[in-house]
Amino acid sequence: MSPLYIYNRNKQARKHILLVLALFLFLSGFPALAESKEVVVIGTVINQLPTLPTRVKVGNSEVPVTWDNVGTDLFNKVFEKVSVKGTALNKGVKTGVEASVWILPENLVYLIDAGRISPNKSQLFDAAKSLRGDALLNEQPDKKYTSAADQWGYIEKGTNKDQLVYVTPGDEQDWASSFISDGNDKDKGLVYKLTLQPGVYKITVAHVPRIKLSWASWLRVNNARVNTQTLQTTVSEDKIRPPVFISHDLKVTTPTTLTYETDKLSGQFWENASISLIAVEQVSSTVEAPIISSAGGDFWEPQLIRLTHKDPQAEIYYTLDGSKPDRNSTKYSNSISLDKTSRVSAIACTNDGMSKVLTADFVINTWAVTATAFKLAGAKEVNNIKINWMQRKDADLYKIYRDGMLIGEVKGDTFDDYNLPVGKTYAYYVEAYKEGSKVATAISQQATSFSPTGVVRTYDNKNGKYTSRGSDKPGGFKIGNLYFSYKFEKEANDWILYESYSPTGLANSWSTPRILASYPNVKFEGIGFQYNKKTNKVVVSAHYEDQAGYTAAKIYLAQITPKGELEVGTMERPLGYDSRDQSVFIDDDGTAYLLSATRTNNDINIYKLDESWTKPVLLVNTVFIGQHRETPSIIKQDGTYYFFSSKASGWYPSQAMYASSTRLDGAWTSLREIGNNSTFGAQSNSIRKLGEEKSITGLWSYHWGAQFHHKDPDGNFPRISVVSFNEGYASMDYYRYLEFHDTYGIIPVQNGKNLTLNAPVTATVAASKEGKAECITDGADMNSSGYFQAGSYPYSLTIDMQKIAKISEINLSTRMVNGSETAYQYTIEGSPDGQEYTTIVDGTNNWQVGFQILEVEDPSDFRYLRLNVLRVINVHNNNSATWAEGIYEFTAFGTPQ
Repeated sequence: MSPLYIYNRNKQARKHILLVLALFLFLSGFPALAESKEVVVIGTVINQLPTLPTRVKVGNSEVPVTWDNVGTDLFNKVFEKVSVKGTALNKGVKTGVEASVWILPENLVYLIDAGRISPNKSQLFDAAKSLRGDALLNEQPDKKYTSAADQWGYIEKGTNKDQLVYVTPGDEQDWASSFISDGNDKDKGLVYKLTLQPGVYKITVAHVPRIKLSWASWLRVNNARVNTQTLQTTVSEDKIRPPVFISHDLKVTTPTTLTYETDKLSGQFWENASISLIAVEQVSSTVEAPIISSAGGDFWEPQLIRLTHKDPQAEIYYTLDGSKPDRNSTKYSNSISLDKTSRVSAIACTNDGMSKVLTADFVINTWAVTATAFKLAGAKEVNNIKINWMQRKDADLYKIYRDGMLIGEVKGDTFDDYNLPVGKTYAYYVEAYKEGSKVATAISQQATSFSPTGVVRTYDNKNGKYTSRGSDKPGGFKIGNLYFSYKFEKEANDWILYESYSPTGLANSWSTPRILASYPNVKFEGIGFQYNKKTNKVVVSAHYEDQAGYTAAKIYLAQITPKGELEVGTMERPLGYDSRDQSVFIDDDGTAYLLSATRTNNDINIYKLDESWTKPVLLVNTVFIGQHRETPSIIKQDGTYYFFSSKASGWYPSQAMYASSTRLDGAWTSLREIGNNSTFGAQSNSIRKLGEEKSITGLWSYHWGAQFHHKDPDGNFPRISVVSFNEGYASMDYYRYLEFHDTYGIIPVQNGKNLTLNAPVTATVAASKEGKAECITDGADMNSSGYFQAGSYPYSLTIDMQKIAKISEINLSTRMVNGSETAYQYTIEGSPDGQEYTTIVDGTNNWQVGFQILEVEDPSDFRYLRLNVLRVINVHNNNSATWAEGIYEFTAFGTPQ
């Protein structure tokens, strides 16, 4: 049997199988898959993902399309084409769709596909037009220059006959498939006219000559020959590729019509050094940028923005989403009203060209409250609500309302509403006042009291230990019918990555760990694992360093097939940027982003990852420039992104900060303080949601007690804060205990009522700065909040709780100065009458900084509490540190009698 017969027979068999398969899919209710035939043409610039359309036309219908994921590494060679595949579903039939993405120079003003005289088509020109719109000055791929009214085109060279155009057969998908050549006469070479406005330009020309010779090309400006360059031709068998590229740099100060010219080549015939492409990009412009009426910043109220230009004839175009404006963007005519956070980007266009882009970020802050339900220690019901809000510089008093009824007044930023009926939903809002006049009303939020049931695990935030664990819960990732657990840890000089699996995920059911990889003489930090549902693989991310030093600054991203192999996707600097503290954020649509501290921890970069989550493909945004933030993390709540980070402060606590945005690639609010001045004695690390019915968010922050100069006996452990959100505002609170529940997520448990909020305070010495003694009970303890600072010590501060109470816990928040952390040595006394005092906390040998959780075991009743500050010590050198002292907040919890 001949090979040809076998091939044809197999071919017929394949056709039969495909027909049967298509019939089966149709009868089974699955959409059939049509052959790929729909093609869209778009452009992008080098190293940038294209903006693919969300809908395409199939037949007479416009239908949604799903594109394959691609990375920026595919778009790395200018004037090349990348095909991106997609699938459109039209009337139950899947249709293959293809996007022909052409990679083009940025800021193109001409893209001439030479020889493409109508009706010849050019994908390259269509892509440039889709990318640049009216900014592209040639309205068709190529044409002849016929009169002075023309702005561009090839011209006739002699008096006897026209310059002839020869088109080599090809198709529209190959920009080098046709070119211009001349007849056999020995006159001037090829001449192209181009009209340019003032600016600096780069003119790139691709030649595909028929013969192999040296030749010259140049520009002629104002009848003078400039920028002459010599090239050596190279000719392939098809006389099309490879092309020879030549670039000419040009600066013009007035509107100018110039020519691009070439020698003729003397071979078998006199021929031009044939041209396939002319691309002109504007490198810079003499046109000044427009003026934005404000430099941007943070505002409480909507802003009216005006765009102007010193040339009244200039046209201004702008965008509000951070994209780059051009002549296709919104044309400015009237003032722009901004009622939400926006990035204003604007350009000016005149007869002299287009200006650079001017950008300003406008953050429109929404003043809102959060309301969080919590328990009191020993109670069964979650029937107390904590209300928080952002303090305003234009307010000195806040009134709190529940369901429209005034329930309290404070000067700080928090208030507790106790003993509410269970099973009801309450709405809270706050009014801000300045010298008796209302200045603002916050956006309200609701909270519901409830009575939880079931077993919980109780966590003690003082020492990081569980006081009750409840029933054993499965651990690891549930993938198929098994649970998988991974760990990446150092053993001797090696870092080893392990995998274990279990049928139940419970303790004592795990397989013997198997080694997936071993890395000698290196360091890994910030290790995290994520399960990618799209690939059914587990992704590991880490900051990677060489063993010695801290300068490699690389990212490690790899994916693990459960019970399979490890595939390393990235083990280098992401897109060339240094990377230290990092984390991976997964958006609602399953797209993954890498957050990375870069430029030696000065800035934060946000990168989009590929579909496998192991390769950065696009730098989405650089944010918080020069803020020196570490441990970046992002969470999304109600369509808003919230960014959290700590300050780079060694092992010691620091003020956590957050920002919010509606777009990862857009404008973010400025960094705002959250929690308290020391993140309750820790450094913010990661954020996550827990719970099935109630989605409660916790911020895991590390208390690095074992690394302190004077070690904390409790060592290192996470201190977990509860975070609440409302309209871009976030609040974070400390609770002594946290109950973890499968249904309710995190249930905060406060160790008694706040007995000192708004309590009067007297001091034995005058304050050495503006902060009065009463600021230590106003509930505000951010780094920017007021604090009491004495000029000398010892001194005492006496708090009158104005009621008798049993004290269960005291929190003390003190000032910190990075590099010279200060510890307070003190005693705390209690008295029922303000006459006789009993020591209830002895801190004479305290070396802990920032935030202290002090248990009170004395069961006596007290009305007055007295803090006696004995000294303030620099924990590193034991020297006195009066200059660095300051008390932010003194809070007592307990039960009023």
